[in-house]
Amino acid sequence: MADVDNGVEQEEEEKDEEGLICYYFFRGFLYKEIQLLLDKNNGIKMSESTLKRRIKNLGLKRRQPKYKVDTVRTAIQAVIDGYGCLQGYRSVWHTLQLNGIRVPRIVVQELLRELDPEGTELRKGHRLKRRKYYNPGPNYSWHCDGYDKLKPYGFPIHGCIDGWSRKILWLYVTRSNNQPNNVATYYLDAVEEFGGCPVDLVTDLGTENGKMAAIQSYFRDDLNSHRYVPSPRNQRIESWWGSFRKCCSSWLIKFFKDLVSDGTVDATQEVHMECLWFCFAGVLQRILNEIKEHWNTHYIRGSRHDTVKGRPDSLYIFPS
Repeated sequence: MADVDNGVEQEEEEKDEEGLICYYFFRGFLYKEIQLLLDKNNGIKMSESTLKRRIKNLGLKRRQPKYKVDTVRTAIQAVIDGYGCLQGYRSVWHTLQLNGIRVPRIVVQELLRELDPEGTELRKGHRLKRRKYYNPGPNYSWHCDGYDKLKPYGFPIHGCIDGWSRKILWLYVTRSNNQPNNVATYYLDAVEEFGGCPVDLVTDLGTENGKMAAIQSYFRDDLNSHRYVPSPRNQRIESWWGSFRKCCSSWLIKFFKDLVSDGTVDATQEVHMECLWFCFAGVLQRILNEIKEHWNTHYIRGSRHDTVKGRPDSLYIFPS
């Protein structure tokens, strides 16, 4: 009987390992990264040859994956019918990966051009202007800021990004991003989750940052470990809000504007705003969680601007 129980337990452990391998594989991590993540996050030590064999047995392929065009087309249509309609083909390709659909990127590019020709042409005209930024490594600088574009509809957002790896550390929809207690709570939760605080915490001049700044200075025993800067100089998070606007929030803003303009919602009525929060706060937080995971696992290419290439999650955990 004991042998049967041990066999069942071993089978369950193998299924759990397979699930974790699939999870990391579909997020685009390299074999070495998956090996390190399994060891660090899940306590599973596995050689690279064993990992490759397990991936092969699961039928997962990096190159020439098997796929059905109709399935991919339906999945892309679902993405562009929602807030993902503003995403480019690389972003859509990564979204499909997160949903367990492996397909060559060129196929996504062609299908997106077929399904959304107008959006494809509009995206061609944009050029990203970069500013120089210097940072020696993970947890050197955290950049925090509130996002107020959805605030008129009762959904202020607060976020923080690691300056070197560009990993989003937190992203929350909240009742108020101007309350010092709320912001300090997000900071303390991140310190607990990531096992420490940054060398340098950067925020704008808002009064909501006072309590977080005091805690940071206490942790580091250094009054200069927090910096107040004008919003344009808090460039890492401000730049990311621009990406957030392009990939998601423009769609959300339009959605809520339509609710107001067609008379479904009266923004001057407290009852309406409470109902709006009740109906959409959870939905928005789920979207923010998806955006956060999408960003933290997407691949950032190197460039002539000395951009550190890699995935934010990997860069943050394994900077070497």
